[in-house]
Amino acid sequence: MSADVIIPMFNSERTIINSLDALNRQTYNNFKIVVIDDGSTDSSIELVESFKITGKFPIKLIRQEHAGPAKARNLGVEHSEGDIIIFLDSDCIPPANWLEEMIIPLKGKIVGCNCGYRVMNKEYIIARYIDYEIAKRHSQLVGKSIDTVGTYSASFIKDIFKKAGGFDTNYVIASGEDFDFTFNLKKMGYDLTFTDKTFVYHYHPNSLRKYLKQQFWRGYWRVRLYLKNTDKIVKGDSYTGIEPQIQVILSSLMLLSVPFIIFNVAIPMTMFGILLLSNLPLGFWAFAKEKKFIVIAPLLSSIRSISGTLGAYTYIIERIFK
Repeated sequence: MSADVIIPMFNSERTIINSLDALNRQTYNNFKIVVIDDGSTDSSIELVESFKITGKFPIKLIRQEHAGPAKARNLGVEHSEGDIIIFLDSDCIPPANWLEEMIIPLKGKIVGCNCGYRVMNKEYIIARYIDYEIAKRHSQLVGKSIDTVGTYSASFIKDIFKKAGGFDTNYVIASGEDFDFTFNLKKMGYDLTFTDKTFVYHYHPNSLRKYLKQQFWRGYWRVRLYLKNTDKIVKGDSYTGIEPQIQVILSSLMLLSVPFIIFNVAIPMTMFGILLLSNLPLGFWAFAKEKKFIVIAPLLSSIRSISGTLGAYTYIIERIFK
């Protein structure tokens, strides 16, 4: 079967050539590349244009006004020609077997496939923490029917993707449009899978500020995700379970307790301690990888939860006043 690798790109001059160069080394050869520039203001476009001359596989470069990755990916599908579409983020670097292993599972009722990450910038503590957190979640997906697929590295049967309507372009940043879409696929009766036969290298946020900003907006857009898929509020999903709901409750209680610091500092400290304890399982899991993360992982997870909860409340407040 023929395939198209679709790469949304926005100011990706530092990483896009690494991604394209990795595609040159794939063991699977029947594919083309579609790059959608989402209104970049750096040298990304020039770099791709230059790579097209020396690249091993055909590259189609499409431009759009800055509108977010959901719209960019949909546009990439419109310009694709293959039977299979495979999404790859512009900061992800796949190994040589990536394409082959992302295509193999697509048969029968299985119409979508996802794989895992390996951290590229592991010299940063924040990046390693993110890698451990994601790896823990991914370890629970192998061999199971899943309802979530992250589009940093995802393959779909194109006809089914189009039948399902593509991504909701109201998500203007990468924060929930992929889960929203795959929830819809599951409702239509199709199956999705997670493969551990391949992975992609990825650059994670390398500072606490960047990470918390990312988590704030994920919390913000998760409200929209749940409002569109209310069954997930109670049941959770295969990737996060009901952890986000628990974390929002505990983070909310912690935030509500902050004013009581004027009466007794122990009150907010106790609530933060409970939030820390709820994230201790990740600390134990990461301890096997790197001992100091028995402390670091629960602390960062708790701060992440507070940031995401503030994002969720921001979404709700904005909608109330609008």
